[in-house]
Amino acid sequence: MKRNDVPILLATAAYSFLFYRQSAGLNYFLFDILLIILLLVRDMSLLRRMTFIAAAAGCIVSSFFVFWYGTTLPFAANVISLVALAGFSMDPESSFIIAWLHSFFSMTCVVIFMAADMLSGIISPTPAGGRSRAFHRIFLAIIPVFIFFIFFLIYRQSNPIFDQLASRINFGCLSVGWLFFTFSGFLLMYGFFRQRVAASMQQRDHDTSDDLAVITAEQDTMAQITSAANLVYTGVLLLILLNGLLAVVNGLDVYYLGIAHRIPAGITYTQFLHNGTNALILSIILAISIILFYFRGYLNFYEGNRWIKLLAYLWIAQNIVLVLSTCSRNYSYISSYGLTHKRIGVYVYLALCITGLVTTLIKILAAKNNWFLFRKNAWIMYAMLIVAVPVDWDTVIVDFNISHFQADQKMEIDQCYMADLSHTDLAQLFRYYVVEQKSLNAVVDSSNTYSETGRRGSTAYNIEIQNMLWYSYLHLDEDYSHHDWQSYCESKTRNLAAVQEMIATHHLICPVSLR
Repeated sequence: MKRNDVPILLATAAYSFLFYRQSAGLNYFLFDILLIILLLVRDMSLLRRMTFIAAAAGCIVSSFFVFWYGTTLPFAANVISLVALAGFSMDPESSFIIAWLHSFFSMTCVVIFMAADMLSGIISPTPAGGRSRAFHRIFLAIIPVFIFFIFFLIYRQSNPIFDQLASRINFGCLSVGWLFFTFSGFLLMYGFFRQRVAASMQQRDHDTSDDLAVITAEQDTMAQITSAANLVYTGVLLLILLNGLLAVVNGLDVYYLGIAHRIPAGITYTQFLHNGTNALILSIILAISIILFYFRGYLNFYEGNRWIKLLAYLWIAQNIVLVLSTCSRNYSYISSYGLTHKRIGVYVYLALCITGLVTTLIKILAAKNNWFLFRKNAWIMYAMLIVAVPVDWDTVIVDFNISHFQADQKMEIDQCYMADLSHTDLAQLFRYYVVEQKSLNAVVDSSNTYSETGRRGSTAYNIEIQNMLWYSYLHLDEDYSHHDWQSYCESKTRNLAAVQEMIATHHLICPVSLR
């Protein structure tokens, strides 16, 4: 039997047992640990591969916080980590991007690959050895058995006499839903353990180092079209103009944000932040693209490249200043309208912009190739994702908005947005709005401008917030109570218990119903 068959069957059984009719919780943590163990049993040399260890650590961290919080971010990080883990288990020498793409390709096209493998197994004789042949036959029997159960269920529906006979057999959880769920798990695990690679892409990834190979003018395609001196001339002129333009933009930001401490008349905070962020996106993309164009080959080794390098460094530095000024704009916006996921996302994007600019600077200083940027920044993005997973961002948002509103009663916070956050801050908001009958007394409409009607109708608005929290509690209680220990989530358990204790202690009556 091939070394992948037992891990596939064990992982499929675990998948069915841990996830069927369950929600995200302890099952993710246990399943990730099992997959890592199965991969290591198959190939213990993976323990000496830093890429595999990094992906395995990402799996453990993200799956643990799926169990702890049960929110979207750890779940997304866990899916990305598992795809990367499978790719590195097959080729630990790959870069993050290539390993992830190979793994994603293996899992999405698994039906085609599995059909080809089964056809090959039927045509070709199995390896000698009783145990190998037995396991191989079990493996090939999965689809026929699956089809048999489908027809079994169809005949039960079509023939009442046969259904009466079959009803005497205790099938437990066996159903059409369970069969399809288990088979989908089998497909996932087949793609997970039987990775496919594009040989040409893999070889090129292995053969391409991060260092830029020294080339002459004759070997450079662009240098054959025009001379290096002409490239330097156009590059210097372009970077002088762009540096001058960006200096004006940064100067205006420094004046209004750092000296005047106000925004120009006729400009809203929304325009000041969103327009600046959109311009920043385009500016960073263009900046890196232009630098990659000029420093892609012979120009890195041309003796007369001193001024174009200095101007490139200056432009990178000015783009970093632009990023920092956008950070300041975002903070000003948050100070007026409160914290949200999108505003946190702006900071994440700005951090990625700075890392991209810094790695571009390193590329020029150390004469690295363009592939260096993709490799390093892919790992940086993945690392930032895993670092963000342990933070309960919904609670951070609620804590920040409540504490800053109490310090500054002029903040215009969208309380419906807060009440619609995940279960991790349900108990805190329930205590604040329902038990203590407090309110932030401010409303933000769809245009992010203050609504006086919201203040005049604060009582009705507060009741709406309270009802939203009651609905959140009822939905969570109904959904969570139907699941078994596999779905245990620390945050859900803690928040439900805290809300139920408040209801019992203060003799609260729920004003809404799910029916």
